[in-house]
Amino acid sequence: MALGDNTGASRPSGRLLVASLLLWLILAVALPLSALTLNVFHFGGFPLGFWIAAQGAAIGLVALVSFYAWRAGGTSHGEGVVPALAFAGESVGAVALLGFTGFIAAMGYDGLALPLGMVAGVALLAILVAPRFVLYPVQSISGFFAMRYGGQLTRRFAFLIAFVGTALLLAADIRAGSLALQSLSDLPLPQAILVLTLAITGIWLAATFLSSQKTGGVGFVIVCAGLLATLTGIAYYASGSQMPHIALGFALQRHASLNQTLIVNRLSDFQSLIPMASPFLQLSMKNFAGLLLAVALGIVAAPHLLGRHISQSAVAPGGAVKRTAAALVAIAILIVSLPPLAVYSRIGFEQTMSKGIEIAAIPQSFAEASALGWVKVCDRNSGAPADLAAACTKTSGQRGFLRLQDLAFTTDGFVVAAPKIAGLSPWIEYPLLLGAVLAAVLAGNALVSGIVVADTEIRMTRSDQPPGLDFRAATEGGALIVAAALVGLYAAIGTGLLAAEGFAVLAAGLFPALVLGLHWRHMNKIGAIAAMVVGTAITGAYLLGVHFWPVELFRLTGNFSDAPADAAQHIADLQAALDAAATPDAQNAARAALVKYVTTIANWGGLKPAAITLISVPAAFITGLLFSLLFRTRKTAEPAKA
Repeated sequence: MALGDNTGASRPSGRLLVASLLLWLILAVALPLSALTLNVFHFGGFPLGFWIAAQGAAIGLVALVSFYAWRAGGTSHGEGVVPALAFAGESVGAVALLGFTGFIAAMGYDGLALPLGMVAGVALLAILVAPRFVLYPVQSISGFFAMRYGGQLTRRFAFLIAFVGTALLLAADIRAGSLALQSLSDLPLPQAILVLTLAITGIWLAATFLSSQKTGGVGFVIVCAGLLATLTGIAYYASGSQMPHIALGFALQRHASLNQTLIVNRLSDFQSLIPMASPFLQLSMKNFAGLLLAVALGIVAAPHLLGRHISQSAVAPGGAVKRTAAALVAIAILIVSLPPLAVYSRIGFEQTMSKGIEIAAIPQSFAEASALGWVKVCDRNSGAPADLAAACTKTSGQRGFLRLQDLAFTTDGFVVAAPKIAGLSPWIEYPLLLGAVLAAVLAGNALVSGIVVADTEIRMTRSDQPPGLDFRAATEGGALIVAAALVGLYAAIGTGLLAAEGFAVLAAGLFPALVLGLHWRHMNKIGAIAAMVVGTAITGAYLLGVHFWPVELFRLTGNFSDAPADAAQHIADLQAALDAAATPDAQNAARAALVKYVTTIANWGGLKPAAITLISVPAAFITGLLFSLLFRTRKTAEPAKA
């Protein structure tokens, strides 16, 4: 099949591409990993390393991509800013607003890996993929694999990987949006998930017949405005600041001071404090890099972004880089607002705790947050303050006051619970919550539509496609929504990490074959299949092993774990206790103890599940290169001419 009309396309030179990739690595990876050294210096009240990861790297990446788009050239036909805003709205979703912010609040500096990965991913998409992907007359990543490599197996395998990764992303988005809906309506989480799932389904079906991305652009403006309104309100309450982004460095100092007050007043132990600007206390450097790259590389291969925003069906060949660069500006504005939201939310909550809350007078706001499942108070969820007080009186070291260690927030729950606990007016939080629900709908519609179009394109040519849905496309879209809703309901991890695992599947399964297919003319079908198989197998085995079969994973691959030397003996003791258990209750207790312990050590080199990208993506690249060379033929599919 011949390539489409490439008149006016962006044509970055090889030198520009290589230089931009090197700068991308420095800004997105090298500088954030140097935070231990850079934090010695301060910039406007910020430790420099924290400022780079929270704001500076995003600013640098925006500048880099803007320069790249200018030098790469191309004619965009003056499409305006609305498509770029729609692009931004379908990139972030509710998981960025609540999941990423909650991860920052729980992890401090280390939590910045996820939002920084999103900005870095869109920047890499503009540099590495957008100029060449748009040259192929396709509407989806499955269409690209079908055209570039040919064969049913290649494109169907690519579709399957895209389906699994998208299901995890949609699950994270539904759950995050449902938490916002739950806060607005006090619905139980299962009902909130059902309502939001039905809303996404309705919007997807309506958008199928009334396609327009203008509403997506308006939606992103509303989402961003809601975030900024709530951030400004919380910052003003917490520190009197009306410029939360600029005053963030001083807010970090206020946070550190509150931590000292809590310790002095014996209202917290050291283990419960979160030093927001101190790097690599809860994640190792390799896990920070792994999570960042999982999100970044996954975004580059995200089916809903490739098909809906940088394919020929969406944008002129010369406009793909420019649209992505404009979307990056909008995304960066939202992303750099997440660290201030996390910090000021913690300050407001810690100010409340520092005043001293008597166990006998636990406020109703704590009970409401506990009843909704956002926080356990003294290891108890209850809507009755008396029940919580009774549980707290039994905790060790109790002096009659609620302590920081008595509260256990869920990662996502902190964002919605902290303002309520701090006593803020609900009107301050409403803009963010409404924005999160809208963001979930925008991203959810894009995720489902991307998969439906991908399935349709591998079965029909453009001229054959019906104006609406055919039965098979509707069935697969419905299956995706149901699967995502179930995963969102039962997932045991925060939405930020759940999304990172979805991106990890896309990164390992699709990114190597996509990039090699775009930039290396000798890449062939055998190499693409081999790369997808290896990347998906490594990532899938690790994710399933860590989450569902940790005992089996450790028994098979325990030599790769960072477990202590006596781990094997301790597991043997726990297994012996399980074998000796005589009653069902004793067996269940012994099995739970075994799984609980093994879960902490079932890993490869201490890598978090999504951070397996550090292994799977290089392995897939090497496999694709080797198999393409081994099975090289004289006739290989030619990529678009630069």
